[in-house]
Amino acid sequence: MKRSLNKPSYKTIQTNSLATVLAFFTVLGSVLLTSTKLLAAEGKAKVIGYYMDASDDYYKAGFQVFKALATKAGWQVQDVVGQGTAPEQIAAVENFITQGVDALVVVQNSPATTSECLKKASAAGIPEFHLTHNPPNEPGLAGFAGFDWVYDGELAGQSAMKHNVKRLVMIEGKLGQGTASGQTQGFLQAYKKAGKDIGQALDSVGVKGAGGKDLQIVFWGSGNWFADPAKKVMQDAITALGPDGFDGAYVQNDEMMTGALQAMQEAGLDPGKYWLGASNGKEKSWDWVAKGLTTMDVNQCPSLEGDICFQQITAYFDKKPYKRAVFVNFLPFEKDTLDKSKLIPWILNDYMTKREANAFVYDINNAVFRENPSYAAK
Repeated sequence: MKRSLNKPSYKTIQTNSLATVLAFFTVLGSVLLTSTKLLAAEGKAKVIGYYMDASDDYYKAGFQVFKALATKAGWQVQDVVGQGTAPEQIAAVENFITQGVDALVVVQNSPATTSECLKKASAAGIPEFHLTHNPPNEPGLAGFAGFDWVYDGELAGQSAMKHNVKRLVMIEGKLGQGTASGQTQGFLQAYKKAGKDIGQALDSVGVKGAGGKDLQIVFWGSGNWFADPAKKVMQDAITALGPDGFDGAYVQNDEMMTGALQAMQEAGLDPGKYWLGASNGKEKSWDWVAKGLTTMDVNQCPSLEGDICFQQITAYFDKKPYKRAVFVNFLPFEKDTLDKSKLIPWILNDYMTKREANAFVYDINNAVFRENPSYAAK
């Protein structure tokens, strides 16, 4: 049988088919290689799960700096903000673990809640880092950045003694919370270390009238770290004591001081005639002290706290040694020592601008960042 001259042979068909197949796999291989490279590149982007116990401006300031630095490093940050309940923290950590994040950052609800979360994170092989509130020193805790709250309170106590404060209104952040109780302990310790008579005040937290001849807590309340509740505490104190019934007030953060100042001004009291001490050192407090509305503050910034946490995680990823638990540096100031150029901003853009100009110390390896002895390796 004659073959048509226009009809390809079987061998030709085989050759052409093989060439087509080879060409197809060459293209496919190129696509797969490109996809693999893209996936590999994507795999280098670390993912951080970041949990905050409440929508507090303190927590927000630390988060903003952390996220800015993390984004610059090419990381992805997924954040969850709770409403102050333990189940929310546990659920958030569980969800982050399920997603397979590379590290966790937690601003905790309570040490007991964190203990449960640390066990889950440790079992999943995910490092957990903490900010602000002291977490338990348990397996799974890879790092902690916070302030020496006791020393913070001592600085306020030293200022109060200098201004001869003997009858004090104490407005704690949150009765029983570690950061608040640390500040209270430090304030009272300052008097005791100086040989002042404070009676049994250290053992009588929350008891109105506790103290001795050199210091009496004439009114004691909790402002829950916010302005409105603190305003109510100060209003109650003024009503109970009268304008001459106290020498000053230790108001443990600047938001509560906002409320306390409003209460005093609305009652017709001149805040400048009382010793008023606080902590946080927000930008508005720089002006308060400069104008004499408040007496002293401590520039104790969550923005720097978030920076230190970022540096800890960076070292962890790079498998380099780092300070596992750090007392973040802070600076007290009164009117005669106020130097705004040395103070660290809370506002993100201002913080980053000063950081880039090396206007303050932020390197975790600097000696001003002391290791927290409570977190020695177990």
